[in-house]
Amino acid sequence: MTGQRQGRWLALYYTLYFSALGAFMPYWGPYLQQQGQTALEIGILTATIQATKVLAPNIWGLMAQRWGLGRIVPGAALATALGFLALLWAHDFFSIFLITIAFSFFWAATLPLVDITTMEWAERSGAAYGRIRLWGSIGFILLALGMGWLIARYGMAVFLPVIVVFLLAAWWSSRYLPFAAAGAPPAVPRPALRRELRRGDLLFFLAACALEQASHGPYYAFYSIYVGEHGLGSATVGLLWGFAVLCEVLFFALGERIIRRVGLHRVLYASFLLTALRWTVIGLWPDLSWIIAVQSLHAASYGAIHLAAVHWVYQRFPTSLRARGQALYASAAYGLGGAMGALAGGWAWQKLGGPETFYAAAALSLLGTVLLLAALRPGYAKLGASKGVS
Repeated sequence: MTGQRQGRWLALYYTLYFSALGAFMPYWGPYLQQQGQTALEIGILTATIQATKVLAPNIWGLMAQRWGLGRIVPGAALATALGFLALLWAHDFFSIFLITIAFSFFWAATLPLVDITTMEWAERSGAAYGRIRLWGSIGFILLALGMGWLIARYGMAVFLPVIVVFLLAAWWSSRYLPFAAAGAPPAVPRPALRRELRRGDLLFFLAACALEQASHGPYYAFYSIYVGEHGLGSATVGLLWGFAVLCEVLFFALGERIIRRVGLHRVLYASFLLTALRWTVIGLWPDLSWIIAVQSLHAASYGAIHLAAVHWVYQRFPTSLRARGQALYASAAYGLGGAMGALAGGWAWQKLGGPETFYAAAALSLLGTVLLLAALRPGYAKLGASKGVS
């Protein structure tokens, strides 16, 4: 398989994977609300999805070392689709909770392993990771918009079937990814990983990313509900999510160039601060004009931070530990941070209200900025003086 064809399969997988995510993420909260779940229960169920990412990427990374990525990723993708299918027969909190644990455990397996495959393919091919990854964001936009239109026309009954279709398509495409070319993650001596974990720069960096991602908890769980309470319909909600991810796509397209020019660390600092600004404005001014304006900051709060963090981790770890490093990043940021944010967001939403919850989210991002300063200070972080992208 030629390098160009490999890149197309990777782009197709990202498109299908994030299409399913684009159909899921904006409407998971409204779907659960329609099922009769309370704000706290919505927070718990959203936190459950994130909590599985604490251990799952590391467990799947170890399994991939033994059986190979070509078995693990397609198998986990198929199990995810079947888990979503099972939700059709679940309506009470306990049933939804158990099925959510199952499908999210498998769903968490694929993305970090495909990310490391894409990074290594990009390095071999002289391509840019962001140019492949942006196809996932395009898929997200199309389905965030499309699902909003479908729900407005046919109701919430279309929510699960549409997601299952795209997850099955992602499973089909995953069988053709260039895992053999990238190689299965090599066996990692346990002491080597322990030595890396004792490095203060890595621990501060992972903690900062966890807090930044935790600040997204209210956004992922309650943003659609929040703007709906201020008079916006499901189609408009889809447009808002789509616009946010369009801004993310633009950053992925230009991100490597920006990082090389501005510097990896400056991009991270600016993105953390802009994230705090985003949540503050949503809390203060929930009317449409301000909501549209700050949705553009998704380019910073997700696009820039994810791209820069993936590069930082890729450079920070030796070759033999890169897959484990990406798994650790995913576990800390999207697992631990996401779970804390969703759970705390559900509690705060019920006890404090919407605006106050977004103010708290802004505070988390500011605290993450402080930890980031500790992680990247010159002479301490391994990449303290680095401004390039490998």
